[in-house]
Amino acid sequence: MGLTAMAMSAASQAANVGAQRQQAKAQEASQLQASVSEMERFQLAQRAERGRQADEETTAALERQKARREATESIATTITSAEESGVSGTSVGLAVAEYARKNAEYQAALTLQENMNATARRLGFESGGNAYVNRMAQINQPIAQPNYLGAALGMGQTIAGGIAGFKQQGKTRELMKLQKESINQQTNLATQNLKIAEQTSQNMAASLRASQISTASQQARRNMQNFNLLNPFIRTP
Repeated sequence: MGLTAMAMSAASQAANVGAQRQQAKAQEASQLQASVSEMERFQLAQRAERGRQADEETTAALERQKARREATESIATTITSAEESGVSGTSVGLAVAEYARKNAEYQAALTLQENMNATARRLGFESGGNAYVNRMAQINQPIAQPNYLGAALGMGQTIAGGIAGFKQQGKTRELMKLQKESINQQTNLATQNLKIAEQTSQNMAASLRASQISTASQQARRNMQNFNLLNPFIRTP
């Protein structure tokens, strides 16, 4: 890997970290906006529920007062009518007791209704609060932060790979140099062997020619000797 490739790899790692950082910022802004919206929704729902609670409690209080007033007026009317009529005794007491009993029963019914409303309202508040907490937990999921360590490791691996590549290229060049030197040596040796073979061939040819000349010379001497031997028997005309 060359310097250009390592630089491009480092730039790519830096770009990835930058993109991760921008994505984290965008997610954080989105979560903040969603959290604010959910908080406003929850507060509005709480205020609305408190408003209904206040209306119900006001209505119940007015109804209690009305029931007491009606019971008091009925009892007073009964007593006044009995006095005007000269009626007294058990019948008047029973009438007053009946009005008081009905008012007590009505007051008890109002109290039971208020307790039921309060229980339902408490459960509603608890349910709304749990839903709010769950919703906020869903919104504010952990944000993936830029992987600085991974980028550093990636760049380190890239640099280590580049160094290893440089070393490997150096070894390869050294091996190629040795191979070239070996080829040159083999070529020189083959050239020398060829020259030796040519010289040997020339020497052999020269030896052959010398041998042929020697043989011819010997044959010529033998022929001369034979001629001299035969010379006495040859007659001169």
